[in-house]
Amino acid sequence: MKRSIKAAALGASALAAGLVTTGAWAQQPDVITVTAQKREQTLQEVPIAVSVVQAEEIQDAQILDALDLQSVVPALRVSQLERSSNATFIIRGQGNGANNPGIEPSVAVYIDGVFRSRAGTAISDLMGVERVEVLRGPQSTLFGKNATAGVVSIVTQEPQFEPGGVIEGTIGNFNQVIVRGSVTGPISENVAFSLSGSVNQRDGYFENVGAGGDFNNRDRWAVRGQLLMLPTDNLELRLIADYDSIDEQCCGTDRPIDGPAGPAIRGLLGGQTSAGAGFNYQIATDFANENQIENSGVSLQADWSLSPSMTLSSITAYRMYDDFVDYEGDFTTLSLLGENVRGLDVDTFSQEFRLTGDWNERAFYLLGLYYSNEDMTVEDARIYGSDARAYVDILTGGALAAFETPLGFAPNTFYAAGGGTRFTAEQSDEQFQLFGQVDFNLTDRLVLTAGLAYFEANKEVDFTNVVRTNPFSDLNLVELGLGSFLQSVGVDPNNPAQVGAFATAQPAVFNAFVQASTTFNSVALNNGGVLDPNSGVVIDPNTGLPLANPLLDFFALGLQPLAALTPFPNSVEDGTTSDSDWPYTLRLAFDATDRTNVYVSYSRGFKASSWNLTPDTRPNVSDVAALRAAGELAADNALGLPTVVNTAEALGVAGSQRFARPEITETFEIGFKTRFDWGSLDVAIFNQVIEDFQSSVFFGSGFAVINAGEQTTRGFEFDSRIRPPAIPGLTLTISGIWLDAEYDTFPGAPVVTGSAIDLNDGVADGRGDLSGEPVAGIPEFSGSFGAEYRRDTNFGEVFVRGDFQYETESRIGENLPPELVREIATLNASVGVNLNSGVEALLWARNLNEDEYYTSGFPTTLQGGSFSTYPNQPRTYGLTLRTRF
Repeated sequence: MKRSIKAAALGASALAAGLVTTGAWAQQPDVITVTAQKREQTLQEVPIAVSVVQAEEIQDAQILDALDLQSVVPALRVSQLERSSNATFIIRGQGNGANNPGIEPSVAVYIDGVFRSRAGTAISDLMGVERVEVLRGPQSTLFGKNATAGVVSIVTQEPQFEPGGVIEGTIGNFNQVIVRGSVTGPISENVAFSLSGSVNQRDGYFENVGAGGDFNNRDRWAVRGQLLMLPTDNLELRLIADYDSIDEQCCGTDRPIDGPAGPAIRGLLGGQTSAGAGFNYQIATDFANENQIENSGVSLQADWSLSPSMTLSSITAYRMYDDFVDYEGDFTTLSLLGENVRGLDVDTFSQEFRLTGDWNERAFYLLGLYYSNEDMTVEDARIYGSDARAYVDILTGGALAAFETPLGFAPNTFYAAGGGTRFTAEQSDEQFQLFGQVDFNLTDRLVLTAGLAYFEANKEVDFTNVVRTNPFSDLNLVELGLGSFLQSVGVDPNNPAQVGAFATAQPAVFNAFVQASTTFNSVALNNGGVLDPNSGVVIDPNTGLPLANPLLDFFALGLQPLAALTPFPNSVEDGTTSDSDWPYTLRLAFDATDRTNVYVSYSRGFKASSWNLTPDTRPNVSDVAALRAAGELAADNALGLPTVVNTAEALGVAGSQRFARPEITETFEIGFKTRFDWGSLDVAIFNQVIEDFQSSVFFGSGFAVINAGEQTTRGFEFDSRIRPPAIPGLTLTISGIWLDAEYDTFPGAPVVTGSAIDLNDGVADGRGDLSGEPVAGIPEFSGSFGAEYRRDTNFGEVFVRGDFQYETESRIGENLPPELVREIATLNASVGVNLNSGVEALLWARNLNEDEYYTSGFPTTLQGGSFSTYPNQPRTYGLTLRTRF
């Protein structure tokens, strides 16, 4: 029987380096192999906080995709919002990248050693998986720039030289049908193959009371083919080609807080909105969502054994990712947004070389080189629908018409159907990394690990193809008070005769300002503000800061989206970033006993600059003056007025960064791993500091891309497996993590408009100082508690298992009201039988107890004061039949 080089070399190389113990550990019944340090080792000997989910657990727990993994790995959270491809991986409370194609993830996802640069490439159903490794904490030394929070490594089963296969079918509620299968075997004495495929279809569990069909369905399929070639005794080649497709409607929302826009939509315009609080799983849209994903690639891994203790490895890969979405983004049956398109086309080439070996049986070394080149094209369109103008007129009492003619615009220009923003952005990303790590055996029991990498990333962005027909959002409502407005039309605000004549000639315009001033300024005046008669702005007499503005209610209601876009590169902005860093790892590991390993480590992770590739990208404030002088500032060109870009920029609000600066994570960790005759226990205590966390937050009409100054997370986590000797066949798993996460510094953070933090600076601008505040979305405790009982019978094996996922209450997001929280207490269960004939049957249920919680949320698009949330998946259950041959 043929045996791969990696399998044969595991014992030899690791033993030579003093890394595999031949005593008690070797006698343990379950030795788990991992590649957490880019070489095969046992889980016990790896001094890293790592969780492993093996193939058997994936099958028996009905874990279908990456979203299901979080039920058995408490430190991992995977969220999905707006669309199928919009997934975010979070480890120890750190993760980003959602819904902004330029913001790269903080958790690196690898499949068979190949990095997946976008989370949407890793959400397909798991098939033919050998194991999933979740590495916690910075891993940038060996895994590159997107591993500041950790790594999720998915390892598939390699082809076998013994013929075999499996085919399975599943039926479940919501008319779910899943068919999966794989086959493997030899082609010749030196070549083996495998072929795997999967089809998953399910009706949506979110009822759509409007047009377009139900939401949160499943319609996906995938295929993967592999060749394992052993041309010589010391060379192994593994060729993998894969393709998967997703065509689904995701994701449905609730509306737990209904602002002033809700009654206007339902009562005055005859529309419908998503259901309110109560987990009704009901949405209202005016057209069908499109979310089509095609993901494919090919990779070749070569492992060449240069000597019994030295191996040269190469992984060459080319991947293609196409993601198109036309998402009904206003969550009503009205046509407020007529078109909401995001298209993403990503082509990635990567090459990695690694040399591993041992030196004089006292040290194990790994030297590597990594290169990647990625080209990405973003197609984006946010276009107003036929009901947009009528909707805004109702909210503002028809004030839009009063401003159009005096400002030189034709009637019905503002919020006209078909108006909005279209753009095409292109980004090239070239990365280079040299890395190395050495394990020194200082004694038979003490190992010092030192790792260092040099990383360089160069990005170039072209954001010049921009088409905008959205003049209302270009207005600077801060400057456009009554006094400023009168001046703009040639009226001296200090001349009563001229003001009176204007009021007589234009009563609608004048009264609109007066009415807005009266209603909007009343609160500010009661709080001690003083009205400036020239500008119409209420100011704080002590600071001179504006407290209210008669026109800022437009902005507060989120009615100035898709503001002016200044294309780049231009004469001031070259559209490039170049980043470099030296990530490192220092670790000391001590074998206290033959079964207990204690370690202490300090590591640095690095993530390069991330560009804001949305309609909300803005010039940095420091570049505005130079752009205006060059005549290239978009707002000036659109209006011909000396504005400070728009209202948001004048207030210093969200969206003021072209790109987020590099993100740095430094973690100090102490841990131990121990094995007993009846179980195991892994424990880690850590302090994690994130400098310049790359935040991308949706605030109702766009995205705020900003660096959080500093965030500190202190944590304690444990992972245990117990097999009580008194009850043969019973296995208990208990895992958990305590987290204390706080912003040390985060001025200018996107927060709920009008909240106490927002008003600390005296302006209701949706910005506040979160310094000293806890980080939203991170629960104090997360745990997973499981039990499994297996028993052999005359006809085969029977088993029953269950796991309970628990999270303490936590606030969903800083951009949401504090009453919107989540608390998780979810039970999953299954019972199965594995017959001697090779037939297996599994009866399963996920969220058996119908737990209800929100996974995420956001300020509802174009509907200031309303907030939408994403409910968790309701109870699902089904029957799986499987046969092996």
